[in-house]
Amino acid sequence: MDTIDRRGAQQQEIESFELIVAGKSRGAAGGQVFERVNPADGSVAGIFSNATAEDAQTAIAAARKAFDAGGWPQAPARARYEVLSRTATLIEKNANALAMRMVLESGKPLRTALGEVQGAIKTFQYYAGQVLALEGSAISDRVPDAFGLILHEPVGVAGFITPWNFPLLNPACKIAPALAAGCTVVIKPSHLCPGPAVLLVRYLHEAGLPDGACNIVTSDIERGGVVGQALAASPLVDKIAFTGSTTTGRAVMRTASDTNKKVALELGGKSANIVFDDAPFDLAAQTAISAFCYNSGQQCSAGTRLLVQRAIHEKFVEAIVAEAGKQVVGNPSDMATTMGPLVNNEQYRRVLSYIDIGSQHGRLVAGGKPSDVATAGGFYVEPTIFDDVSNDARIAQEEIFGPVLSVIPFDTEQDAIRLANESRYGLAGGVWSKSIDTAIRVVKAVRTGKMFVNSYNSAGIDDMPHGGYKDSGVGREFGREGLREFQQLKTVQIKLCA
Repeated sequence: MDTIDRRGAQQQEIESFELIVAGKSRGAAGGQVFERVNPADGSVAGIFSNATAEDAQTAIAAARKAFDAGGWPQAPARARYEVLSRTATLIEKNANALAMRMVLESGKPLRTALGEVQGAIKTFQYYAGQVLALEGSAISDRVPDAFGLILHEPVGVAGFITPWNFPLLNPACKIAPALAAGCTVVIKPSHLCPGPAVLLVRYLHEAGLPDGACNIVTSDIERGGVVGQALAASPLVDKIAFTGSTTTGRAVMRTASDTNKKVALELGGKSANIVFDDAPFDLAAQTAISAFCYNSGQQCSAGTRLLVQRAIHEKFVEAIVAEAGKQVVGNPSDMATTMGPLVNNEQYRRVLSYIDIGSQHGRLVAGGKPSDVATAGGFYVEPTIFDDVSNDARIAQEEIFGPVLSVIPFDTEQDAIRLANESRYGLAGGVWSKSIDTAIRVVKAVRTGKMFVNSYNSAGIDDMPHGGYKDSGVGREFGREGLREFQQLKTVQIKLCA
């Protein structure tokens, strides 16, 4: 239960959200609802229908019917292109409403939320274009009287379980390629920020998506596991995609294995951001802060292990402490804010407990306590930096999901690679060096699904696949590989008649 002082909460009209099943808004079976609390001030951010396992089965049946008899998989490519394109336009038209939903429900800073909306627009535009590029292949020169076709067909019904930290982009990067491939969808967003996903499904239907092709069920923390379990277990669901913790991802995979459905998991991370002594110093220091403070550190690909070559270690730590002080922690609806609150009391307490642990394993050089903003209510934590951390310390090995950085000195390139790889995770990483030879050697040696060179989290290139090695998951999202996740291969051999 979130415990925030509600006395400072602003009075506002509270928006209600229902399930969307078979193209229609409807309440949950039994009519129960749940409230989502604004983590910044304790006000009620929205009221949502509280779905049951029965609602999940109804949504799955609607998606199954839409796939088997609804015509979406057989729709001409141009028709699917137009729906996705119109959806991108509607997202853009409603950018402010979507961004404010994220601000109210998750505490995401407005500037960050608006950036996420732009990411969702680009995602739908990209997969709209991919629809028109869908092609198979042919083999015609093996024997004189036969040829073969290789066809790409939609997987079927796709079930999605999505998190709260990117509550619009994460649904978008699953729904857009699934619909582009001709699949139908049931999505269960996190109870901590379900509103953006509900709005997205509304826009899809406004754009002309057939009834049942995309269904959404929302539920609170108590029912959420039951609804997610129903999606993963159902024999009517052909593919399940989950983003969240590694522990829950394993449970999803175990459940899904009973029906041999395809599974994609985007899980945790503890990514190493490696800075060599010939790095572009100022840019590396500035980016090292955004790498772990972006979205208040609530991102699976955060660069929360900062490996710094010993020759510049002391000077670099001084620089990042100064940069951390430039972060603006405050009201997420203010465009000047760079860090809002953590998503709820549970996450707030978790992060503070790791800070306590960190004091036993590193030298605290910045932060280390709730932000002064927290005195007015809200789950705010200062950017926190521990120096001289051993790579085997808990704060260097466990995903904290908050603005806590472990600085780990290293001597040689081989040391940096070894330290980076000494982790159960392998989602992202960065390397900073003016030597392209050094950068390429490190990129090739570090076992992780994504690496940045002289940047972190983005080099300005969209539509590249995202996913991890080891305990960071299986499968890929975004790009052409993200589309292939929702396709089956069928081979056809044709013998010519004499």
